[in-house]
Amino acid sequence: MLNQFALPFLVLGVCTALMILKDLFRQPHPVAVMNIIWPLTGLYMPFIGWIVWWYLGRKPSQQQKLALLVPQKIRSNASWQTIFISTSLSAAACIFGDIMTIPIVTLLKQFAINPTIGMQALICVIASLLMGLLFQFLAIRQREKHSFGSALLLALKTEIFPLLIFQLGIFIFMALALKFVLNEQVNPLVAVFWFMLQLAIMTGFIFSWPANHFLIKRGLNPAV
Repeated sequence: MLNQFALPFLVLGVCTALMILKDLFRQPHPVAVMNIIWPLTGLYMPFIGWIVWWYLGRKPSQQQKLALLVPQKIRSNASWQTIFISTSLSAAACIFGDIMTIPIVTLLKQFAINPTIGMQALICVIASLLMGLLFQFLAIRQREKHSFGSALLLALKTEIFPLLIFQLGIFIFMALALKFVLNEQVNPLVAVFWFMLQLAIMTGFIFSWPANHFLIKRGLNPAV
């Protein structure tokens, strides 16, 4: 029953991501890494992701208004638009972390290593941190032309805290889902698992929002 309920949300998420991809093929986003992040936003935010994309990412004039293409000095412009874009970067990193964790765990099981839920969570956190640092590093290098070391240091300062808070939201939701919905089983072959993960990412988004607001308000997060 729950699988039947979950399927429409998953399909709508895929359709939203494809609609954003269609626009990006016609006119790529000037910040290269956002060509990855925006479709992923549609994946976990069915339809809502499309509305936000239409308002924030689709129009070049809006991109310029949000100062996405110019170096960002210390400032306190913590508008919901800049917070949303920064938080979406953490979300994309967590999605890649989840995707990378599944084959890693499967490979470990082939070697008779059966990682606990805690170990799987740790693998997911490490993978997400690496992807988040990569996304932030690429955005900083394109926008502000920092040296390799300087851009990497800035990426570390701006991404670790909100991403860890994001993961905390995911883990809290998934812990409850595993206990009350998934019967302590991580099974990527059933739709309800992906639906719970979709909801977990939205929960992480809500958790990470104040963290990004805190950093942007103090000029510590340049916002993608």
